[in-house]
Amino acid sequence: MAFQVSPFLQGRQQPLRLINPVMVAQEAVGHLKRLFQKMRGRSNPCALDLPVEIILMVVAYLDGCSLASLSLTCKSLHGLWDPYSMPLILPDKEKLLLWLERDIPYIYYCHHCTKLHRWHGRWSRSIAPFYLERLLCKQNSDNHFYIPITCQIPYHHARLVMNRHLYGRNHGLPLHVLNERARSSHHPDGVIDSRSQHARIFNQQLLILSTISMTHRRGDPLALRDHIDRAGHLVCKHLTLRQGYPDSYPTPLPQLAKGTGPDAFLACSLVNGSCNSCLTDYTIDIIWQGAKKGYRIEVLVYRGLGDCRTPFSWHWRTASRLFRDEQPRLAYSSEYRLGGVREQWNKAGYMA
Repeated sequence: MAFQVSPFLQGRQQPLRLINPVMVAQEAVGHLKRLFQKMRGRSNPCALDLPVEIILMVVAYLDGCSLASLSLTCKSLHGLWDPYSMPLILPDKEKLLLWLERDIPYIYYCHHCTKLHRWHGRWSRSIAPFYLERLLCKQNSDNHFYIPITCQIPYHHARLVMNRHLYGRNHGLPLHVLNERARSSHHPDGVIDSRSQHARIFNQQLLILSTISMTHRRGDPLALRDHIDRAGHLVCKHLTLRQGYPDSYPTPLPQLAKGTGPDAFLACSLVNGSCNSCLTDYTIDIIWQGAKKGYRIEVLVYRGLGDCRTPFSWHWRTASRLFRDEQPRLAYSSEYRLGGVREQWNKAGYMA
């Protein structure tokens, strides 16, 4: 019996066509070309103006971090990197996030959780109070430069200040956010102390000057002496104003050693000193103002916090933590000579 073709199908039969792999590849490349042409503007030359074949050849030489960065530039290239089939190892992930921190405003990189966090413009008002409550990552809540009374700077604030200096105003906080006006405290024993803080940047390094001033409202040198021995402020993690045992740690400033006279102080004028362990220099001034006013003690503390690119750097580590077996600062670099931070501060003031 002969096979009858339905009238409905008559005239609709198409001959079978063999698939040519070369033509399929050409069609795929052509599709990519048309897609790239839609995404790019003819008036703005860019990397997509290159032939697709060249783009794919370039991609073949990229590592995972660079490929991920390229895939984030536009929708046309978004599919070049698959995070599931090509996961980034931790160093490459950190490298990529640091690139994004540099390019995207209002975010900062957290070394503790390896993520990007958003910061807000209202942080520009002050670093205190309640600066720890602002953190999106609580893992680094204790990672701040903390010298009681005299200097308290969270690391993420210092980083954002340097980000603004390096990448532009929308990438961080203004330098003045680290400044603090002079504040005075009146103690029950009659001692009045005041402290202030100022910040500068010199040679891509963050510098902090803390000023400490102490006097007695009735000019009683013995009461002032007793107050310093009991509650003297820290100069850094390794030096203190407080007098203790000769082998105590932190070490008392030698200029504040007890005198042999009835006043229990040895007057000195603008004597310079330095910490041997961290980048801290100081200048101390002990002035006799007469029987009514007594002594006035003023200490200028110069601190070098480095470039604040990582909380694990030597600068930040030695400034924020106490290590009894810390090597002398000159053992790390000849640039860390005693008095070098004070010189940098003065040079930054001349250039301002």
